[in-house]
Amino acid sequence: MATRNKKVRNEEITPPVRADVFKGHASCRFALISLGCGLKSNPVYSSYLDLRTGVYTVQTGMLDQAALPYGVDIDDDDDRSVAFVVVENRAAQPVAVACVRVIERIGNDNRPLPADSLYGLELGTEGVEVSRYIGRLDESASQALALRELLRSVIAHIRQIGADDKVFAIVERPLERVLRVMGIGVSRISDPVWLDEYQGVNVAIKLDPIVSAANLGGLAEIDALDVSEGAIRFWGTVEA
Repeated sequence: MATRNKKVRNEEITPPVRADVFKGHASCRFALISLGCGLKSNPVYSSYLDLRTGVYTVQTGMLDQAALPYGVDIDDDDDRSVAFVVVENRAAQPVAVACVRVIERIGNDNRPLPADSLYGLELGTEGVEVSRYIGRLDESASQALALRELLRSVIAHIRQIGADDKVFAIVERPLERVLRVMGIGVSRISDPVWLDEYQGVNVAIKLDPIVSAANLGGLAEIDALDVSEGAIRFWGTVEA
């Protein structure tokens, strides 16, 4: 696992979202926003990248910010990824607190997924990889709920593009355990190995969206979710 600098508090690396996300929903505490596919030029997408950058450069030291393009965590997979971000409604301003992306190798795209490149798994010509999951909420219950909502959106999107049988991820073992406890369909497709790219021991897994959906509200509920670009789902109540 990449070593986390405990001196860097979550509030220091959860960036502001310079958009009126909670307009008409001022009493809601959280919002999950579907960012669509590919790199975007808007305040919400910028906050998503800033969250990634802060976590991977300042809090874990996985990346050297000086070596990043424009000082931001952007890689070659962002142009073929669908991203989701969770925003918390705080008194001063909304902040990005959790995110995930789905890298898509579909159609004419023959670039390997990271699990292919790093583990040499020969996963085939098409597939998706769940990537860049981050959760930076201090309350464990809120963190768990944010992860649950992100997974619900991820699975809804994966089912909409018909990639149910080809869903992969590279995760640290603690996250693998969390997913299993949540009832997410997880099977290992590699042994745990040290990856220099992630500065830790990671394992490649395959996810079963059908099994997972059954434990995330049910398949019908998942399939009914709106995960189109710009869609927002709210939950929770701001404390008075």
